[in-house]
Amino acid sequence: MAAYHCPNYNDCKLVNSLIIVANLEAKENYMTNYCLQDKNYWSNCKRYITKATLNFCPDFVLPDTPLTPEEIIDKFDDESF
Repeated sequence: MAAYHCPNYNDCKLVNSLIIVANLEAKENYMTNYCLQDKNYWSNCKRYITKATLNFCPDFVLPDTPLTPEEIIDKFDDESF
């Protein structure tokens, strides 16, 4: 059986660091429910959607963030100096 995971898995900070989610249980939950699934799941991840739309994903975005990519870029711009 082929392994399923998000195409951004190898580069995603959520997966590869503790910067995005320091709580290991919460991180594992995100990975189980989004990252390590088939396209029906990871295509709903807001980090995946944001990267596909904006070509990058700010650190504050979580897989279940309710903001749209437009709202995310506005928030990113407001927080940038």
